[in-house]
Amino acid sequence: MTANSKAFDANLSAWKDWQSTPWGRLRYSIVRANLDRHLEPRTLRILDVGGGNGLDVIALAEEGHYVSIVDFSAAMLSEARRNAEASGVADRVTLHQADLTSIPNLFADGVFDVVLCHNLMQYADGVRAMLVAVSQPLRQDGLLSLLSVNRYSEALRHALQRLDFPKALDELDATSAVADLFGVPVRRFVSMQLLPPLRAAGFSVVAQYGVRCVCDYIADNELKADPAYFAELERLERAMSDRYPYYLLARYFQIIARKSSSGSPDTGDESSGGSNNP
Repeated sequence: MTANSKAFDANLSAWKDWQSTPWGRLRYSIVRANLDRHLEPRTLRILDVGGGNGLDVIALAEEGHYVSIVDFSAAMLSEARRNAEASGVADRVTLHQADLTSIPNLFADGVFDVVLCHNLMQYADGVRAMLVAVSQPLRQDGLLSLLSVNRYSEALRHALQRLDFPKALDELDATSAVADLFGVPVRRFVSMQLLPPLRAAGFSVVAQYGVRCVCDYIADNELKADPAYFAELERLERAMSDRYPYYLLARYFQIIARKSSSGSPDTGDESSGGSNNP
């Protein structure tokens, strides 16, 4: 991993604060709504790689699924344990303190029906290596959900929400940044960059979504805290999440891919995931 776990340990409180904001809650609700369109109606085994304090999967455990969280931050996993216990699902949540490279040694081949990889790839050393690692414990025809900050959103966010046109101009071609919350370097991607490495790792894309298509371009953050306003915003975000061209401009992109039942991954190195200018 590029990032150091200490940065995540030290910023747990700030991360929890962010999760409770309207835009944080919107991130989780839209991602889950998109994922729900593809989950099979049965008890599933779900792996969340880089799952932090567990907000993506503890709700799934509450619905009867069995989930495993892998994260290299001890503080995040301790909070995940508390969240699971508070929700009464500790018996369906398994925690592993490890980094991405340890995945093949932690789990047998094909033991999970779904793998979540949310907000991980921007911290990973290489996209293709990440995809090969998370593919190993996923069963044939299993689902992978990828989520990452969308590079296309950076310039729009500075121009429309912050009215900072020089910064927006700088961001047009930027492919790296420093994460606001954790203060560590991150890569910026667009969804089209992930398509070649996904194919090379043995996946076929099922669907592409945008998460927070308009929220991050609205300057009045206080208004977003109004329950009625937030409800209408969430309704609009759900409607836009899979509609062209809105999903291309969202703050995050989410890709749902299926592990192919034939073929084998290409394990060749690819550090960037594809062209930066698709």
